[in-house]
Amino acid sequence: MPERYGQNKEIKMTVQQYSTVASRNLIRAEMKMLKHAEPIQVLGKFGSQKEQPLRKTDTIVFRRLKPFNATAAEVPNITAANFVTAEGVTPTANTISYTDVSVTLNQYAVLFKFTSKAELMYEDDIPDDMATLTGETLAEVAELVAYGQVKAGTSVIYANGDTRVGVNTPISLAKLRQSARTLESNRAKRVTSAVKPGPDFGTSSVEPAYLVFHHTDVTSDIRDLAGFTKIVDYGSAIKPVHPREIGACEEFRFIPSSLFAPYLAGGAAVGVSGMLAADTATIDVYPMIVTAQDAWGHVSLKGKGYSGISPTIIPSSQKNHANPSGMFGYVGADFWYNSVRLNENWMTRVEVAVTDLDT
Repeated sequence: MPERYGQNKEIKMTVQQYSTVASRNLIRAEMKMLKHAEPIQVLGKFGSQKEQPLRKTDTIVFRRLKPFNATAAEVPNITAANFVTAEGVTPTANTISYTDVSVTLNQYAVLFKFTSKAELMYEDDIPDDMATLTGETLAEVAELVAYGQVKAGTSVIYANGDTRVGVNTPISLAKLRQSARTLESNRAKRVTSAVKPGPDFGTSSVEPAYLVFHHTDVTSDIRDLAGFTKIVDYGSAIKPVHPREIGACEEFRFIPSSLFAPYLAGGAAVGVSGMLAADTATIDVYPMIVTAQDAWGHVSLKGKGYSGISPTIIPSSQKNHANPSGMFGYVGADFWYNSVRLNENWMTRVEVAVTDLDT
C-alpha cells in the first residue's frame, strides 16, 4: 500500500556541512604549510619514519631486529666454527629476536590572531603570511625535538682529550674516521633512503653514506678537511642527499642547519686557541651527529593521517558566539610528533670547537 501524507514515518535527511568534504581552503593551507616546512627540515628528512593512524593510542613502537647471537649491547657475536655441519646431521635451529623501542607522541601547535581591519585593509596579505610562518615554525619545532634526541646519544668522541670541558680543537679527518670505525664495528649500515618530498609518507633512495648533521658555524672547518669535495664537483653520477648538503669527504656527507645549536661556553678557555666563543672567554662546543641507517626514528611532519599537519584557518568574517561581530580571525596549525633514538650503536657524536674567523 502506498505511503500517505501524514502517516508516522521516519524521514532521514542528509545535511551538507562544512566538514563533510574537506574545505579546499584547509587543503591549500596544509599544502602551503608543508611547502614552507620542507626546506627547513634536515633531521626530519631522515631516520626511520612512522605514521600514526587515527585511534591507535598516543604511543608509537619501533621494532628492530637484533643481530645474530648479539651481546647485551647488541653487538654481533658470531664464531664461524659454530656453523660447521656434519654429514647427515641437521644443524641446530636458531631463533631471532627483536628490540621494541616506544615513544609517546606530543601535540604541538602554533596560532596567530588578526583583526578584521588588518585582514581587510592592511597592504599585505596577513593571513597568507601567517600560514607561511606557521609552516616554518612547525618545521623548526620538529627539528629541535629531533635534535634534542639525537644529540643526547651515549656514544661520543671529542675533538681532543676525553671531556667536553677540554675541547679546544676543530673537526679533523682522524676523528671522522674514528666515528666511522665505531659505526662499522657495530655493523651499522650507511644511509640509503630519505623521506621523499611532498605531503605523503614514503621514502626515496639516496647515495649510501654516513650522514653528518652539524651547525652552520662548523661549515668552514669542514671545507678545510683534506679531500673535501664540494657539491658542484660531485659530477652527474652522484646526487646530494639533501638540498642543504654542502659536500662530502670519504664516506661522509655533511648537512648543516642553524638550528643545531652548540653547548655555549662548554669547552676550554679560549686563550690563544683561535676558537669561537660567544662570551669571548670559554670555547663553544659543537656536536656533530654522525648517523647510520635507522639509528633513530620519528613521526614525519606530513601525511594525511592524524600525525600530519592539521591547519586552522578561521577568517574574521566567520561569526560565532565567541566572535559575534567578526572582529578577529585565526591562522595556525597543530601536529603530533616525537622522535627517539633506536640504536645507540648506530650513531655517534663528535664534539668539536670551531675556528673563529674574526681572529
